[in-house]
Amino acid sequence: MMNTIEIVNAWHQEITTWRHTLHSMPEVGFELHNTSQYVANKLESWAIRIDRSFGQTGIVGIIDGTLGEGRTIAYRADMDALPMQDQTGQLYASQNPGMAHACGHDGHMAMLLATARYFSENRDFRGRIIFLFQPAEEIGAGAKAMMEDGLFEQYPFDEVYGFHNMPRLPENTISLRYGPITGAGEKFRLIVKGCSGHSSVPHKCINPITISAKIITAWQSIVSECVPCSEMGVLAVTKIMSGEVFNSIPESAEAGGTIRFYEREVGKTLRRKMQLLASSIAEAYDAEAEVLFEVLCPATVNTPEQVDCVIDVAKQTVGAENLDTNVEPSPGGEDMAFFKKDDNIGACFFMIGSKGTNLHTCDFDFDDSIIPLGVTMLCRIAKQRLV
Repeated sequence: MMNTIEIVNAWHQEITTWRHTLHSMPEVGFELHNTSQYVANKLESWAIRIDRSFGQTGIVGIIDGTLGEGRTIAYRADMDALPMQDQTGQLYASQNPGMAHACGHDGHMAMLLATARYFSENRDFRGRIIFLFQPAEEIGAGAKAMMEDGLFEQYPFDEVYGFHNMPRLPENTISLRYGPITGAGEKFRLIVKGCSGHSSVPHKCINPITISAKIITAWQSIVSECVPCSEMGVLAVTKIMSGEVFNSIPESAEAGGTIRFYEREVGKTLRRKMQLLASSIAEAYDAEAEVLFEVLCPATVNTPEQVDCVIDVAKQTVGAENLDTNVEPSPGGEDMAFFKKDDNIGACFFMIGSKGTNLHTCDFDFDDSIIPLGVTMLCRIAKQRLV
């Protein structure tokens, strides 16, 4: 009987064909109707039970083992593309103008589909595997929407695993770390209300532009003075808007941007200091200031038991020499964190090194050579956890 890696290698060309088909039909955000149908058709062709009730175009596949009760593990793959032109020049290039799989989600779907097919034919395990195909990862909304639609209440799981191709890492390597691996992200709005009037008599006005500038300048010292050197904190003001004519002081001004961090306490510190400085500076000039925050995604935090499992599987699959257990965490967000409903849910997000140009570039194309590695990793993780 063939072992896992032999089976996956035998399927390699077929999985690659799936990937190329998905690459040619990119869709963005939640509007993944053709992509979702393609995935659903594949799962149903292998007699896998599916549920399409979550996240508009999200798909949940469910496979129960034949050896009785056990853990429930979830695997997640993102399905959406990016709103950009495909310049790969491939025969299977995007057929949808202005949309491209420039982040490798086509490859993620293909690898998770292959994993689902494997376990549809090899159900000799304890417990349950849940396959989460989620929309709208690029806008940080898909996982959250699936959870808000009652995913966890309907299909609870004990641990969740995610993965991403990563061209900036050596090919055919596995990289991960204990603890935070991607950052929490929140966007903010600063609203300053003053008093409008003619620019020739600024003493009779309250200028929200200059007050906003003072607040923004004061904010620049928060990270250096309030966040420990051992922690990560980013505060970036990315826009400011106010006024319509050159000779009138406007009534209000608005600025916006993002904060990013790994640890929750750092996030609390950033929010508290930003609000305190904005209020105190505005009050000093008889103005009003409000800072509003909106969560983009929590930090993705890898838990010890699940990281231990992936490390063990990676050593079997690529060898210790091709394993990095202390990869630098990314301050960018990753919405898989929404699937970790609370601290009792185990999680591990790992990266697969690959060839190729940088992610989110018009000529990016997923590296098909890493498909057997990715599928083998996912199969072996489940086999180790569901004994």
